[in-house]
Amino acid sequence: MMTPQDGSTQPAHPISIWQHLKPILRWPWELIPLLALFGWLYRQTMPPGISSWLVEGWDSAMLQITGSTWGVPHSPGYPFYIILSNLFVRLMGLLPGLADTSVVWRVSFWSTITSLLALVFIYLTVQKLTRDRAAAIIASSLLGISFIFWRAAIMAEVYSLNALIFALTYWLAITWDRDPRAHWLIALGLTLGAGLAHHRTAFILPPTIALWVALKRPKQTNIPRRGKNVLCCWLILAGTALIPLLTYLYLPWAAQNRIGQTWIYADTSDWNTFWFVVLAREWWGLVNPPQTFNGWEEALKELWRQQAGQMTAAGVVAGVIGLFASRRYLWLFGPPVLAFIFFGVSYHVADLDSMLIPLTLTLCLGIGIFIGLIGRFLVCRLAKLIRTQDEIFRGSWLVPALRWIMAIALLLGVYFLFRSPAKANYQAVNLSGDWQAVDLVEEVVAVAEAGTPLTIIGQDNSVLPDFIYSKVVLGQPIEPLSTTNLSRMPEPISITLLQDRFQQGRRILVDIETIQLGFIPWLNEALATGQVFLAPTGHPYLWELLPRPMNSVLPAHEPWQQIPPDQFLDGQLSIIAYHQQIVHKRTGCFLRLTLFWREDQKIEDDYYVSVQPLGGETVLDKNDHLALMRGYLPTSQMHPGEIVRDEIDLMIRQPMALPGVMLVVNLYQVQGNQFPTFGEVTLPITIDPEGCK
Repeated sequence: MMTPQDGSTQPAHPISIWQHLKPILRWPWELIPLLALFGWLYRQTMPPGISSWLVEGWDSAMLQITGSTWGVPHSPGYPFYIILSNLFVRLMGLLPGLADTSVVWRVSFWSTITSLLALVFIYLTVQKLTRDRAAAIIASSLLGISFIFWRAAIMAEVYSLNALIFALTYWLAITWDRDPRAHWLIALGLTLGAGLAHHRTAFILPPTIALWVALKRPKQTNIPRRGKNVLCCWLILAGTALIPLLTYLYLPWAAQNRIGQTWIYADTSDWNTFWFVVLAREWWGLVNPPQTFNGWEEALKELWRQQAGQMTAAGVVAGVIGLFASRRYLWLFGPPVLAFIFFGVSYHVADLDSMLIPLTLTLCLGIGIFIGLIGRFLVCRLAKLIRTQDEIFRGSWLVPALRWIMAIALLLGVYFLFRSPAKANYQAVNLSGDWQAVDLVEEVVAVAEAGTPLTIIGQDNSVLPDFIYSKVVLGQPIEPLSTTNLSRMPEPISITLLQDRFQQGRRILVDIETIQLGFIPWLNEALATGQVFLAPTGHPYLWELLPRPMNSVLPAHEPWQQIPPDQFLDGQLSIIAYHQQIVHKRTGCFLRLTLFWREDQKIEDDYYVSVQPLGGETVLDKNDHLALMRGYLPTSQMHPGEIVRDEIDLMIRQPMALPGVMLVVNLYQVQGNQFPTFGEVTLPITIDPEGCK
């Protein structure tokens, strides 16, 4: 109650409902549907497990492995990313409903989380600069649906975290400029250090912030001794930026403590190698600026087309105009844009578009600023056109109402404008059906579970991470060998290494591209001269190396069952042993039948093999051309006494009906329309059908 001078009392003015709601409505509630939408889009288009070496390619699978098993990827080692992703993987494993998810999928999901956080800080930055929520939503959405940002958001890659570091740097710099308390400056320094410990494109941020701190106009005109204040800010930024750099100590630790457990790009416990990796010296030679005016012109045109493909040509123009219109923050946004323009025309790598995500991000900020300025101009013009003398009405209701109407109109216009590009990008980015790597891992596990020790040769940025995943995460007895390491070894050492594996009785598999691309020249020569035999395994990318002469004894590590010989070609060829096992794949439960063929006399022709269920046509899916070498048996290339393995998978439709079903193995040829057979053997199914559960 209020007491006037005459002593009477009057009731205070009651607080209106609008005054109660205003503080609540200031919160960025629109971020909730924004994040829900993009979270759903990214989740729908994510690969289901370990990344394919063909669809995503490059480093995604490698980062999935090192980001979940404390490994070391290629230079510069990305210690900040590896540590955070490993911690994220383990924290996700503690959450209900997520403990059973694949650890490699969680590393991909880490990219989704960092991408969503980048969108949040883009929104907050634009909203802080324009006080226009619609402009902030449009800028974030435009970045979120751009192809390269979307692709980075669903893959285990370093680019989404790099985008978050840039977005967070911009937001912290503007926040500290408007609220110059020390804790914002410390957070800014830590973010700069995180960028230095992460991606090399973030090296533009420290000089940008240092220059901006020196040149920006202080809002308080009475700040004494400005030079000393700038120096103090530099010291705080530099001191706090050093803290994240300590994560580089992870590299020598991992090299010493994770050897033999996960993939190590290089022995970073050696300090010369450590500095070589940290400085990423092998990439320096890829920076080649154009040497002529025409070269610069063509490179700039290509960069323009690349960015226009992300946000349209009009979007690029609006972004540049918006950055210039930011006035006092031009020194904050301008240097990164110029640096990335130079980087985009000078650096020659296949994934350059992903490295230019910070450029797209900065231009999206400019688009948000541009839209905010246009919206403010239109609202002011409309308010002036509506002639009213009621200033309270103009300030409290008219201008806010016009802003809301303008915002809704803008959002609807942008929705219909970018709906088609978003649908096209959804189709182009969608990796939800990419099972190639998962299928390969299942094949490797099935081969390893047979019992014979396994050595697999694979390319570092291709299939090798799948083999390491099978070993480290799935616990299979596999020895992964790097194609790169073998090719760099002196030839006698690499030859001795493989000969030693043959003598140990190990099965040696190789990815077919290692052979086709000639990465190990002496191995291709050995195949051409018949010193080594190359046999398919049933998977198109995984082949087996067999020494010549081939083994003449059965493997000692597998539970095979012998049968009487002399079944085919009047005793010239025999199945001398076989074994069966249950194999679980994403497509179902399979019976893997392994046959061991022995040639007893020299045979000049090749033959096909057929395996058909007898008394179980609806129990097992049959294939009349399942056999070694994708359907044929290379008997013409065998020598008497040699034993060749033949692996066949049959899908089990009715597990409980397996007892009593027999498998009939035929040897036949194709002669015109005729299929004459040359013997057969009938094998009982002896596995326990409970294994399919």
